[in-house]
Amino acid sequence: MRKLLPLCLALVSFVSLGTIAQATSLPVGTYTLNASTPTSGIHSGSDQGTVTGTLIFDAASNITFANLAFDDTTSGKIFTFTNPGPVTIDIPPGLLSATIYNALDPNQLFAFSIRVPSNPSGSFTLTCGTDCDNWMLVDDGGKDLVYVEVTGAISPTPEPSTLALMGTGTLAAIGSLRQRLQRSRTA
Repeated sequence: MRKLLPLCLALVSFVSLGTIAQATSLPVGTYTLNASTPTSGIHSGSDQGTVTGTLIFDAASNITFANLAFDDTTSGKIFTFTNPGPVTIDIPPGLLSATIYNALDPNQLFAFSIRVPSNPSGSFTLTCGTDCDNWMLVDDGGKDLVYVEVTGAISPTPEPSTLALMGTGTLAAIGSLRQRLQRSRTA
């Protein structure tokens, strides 16, 4: 029985690790968004910067929480997008589209589309094709809102409970290995 416990914990740990890396067809859970403005090519814009933050998708892939920030290095301003709009899913052609608005000025927004299913890693790529599907409207102080396009990825954030389970399984496996080594040295 004592030999089975570490083996079971190690097995649960590796199953959990496989769950983290397993691809899902649509986003569910907490995701980290990292994107930046293209610096050259047809989609490069007048304003440069990066978009980072967190998105939470429910079981229907609706966004229930958003906390994104665009650090506009050209204007020196930071724009936040925290009010999720509706999510649309078109299968085929396999697109999930959403808009997240600025809480103070709903005219400022971040809109994106991702291809589904996800990549094998569980992440989703924000890409620019013939027409970029990932863009923002921001007020950088000019007379009109600035249109800014971005590329990047939306990647799953491992849950703390999954990481804790994986850690305890790993510790159990190490403890079991250590006991076996000690027994083999004394024998």
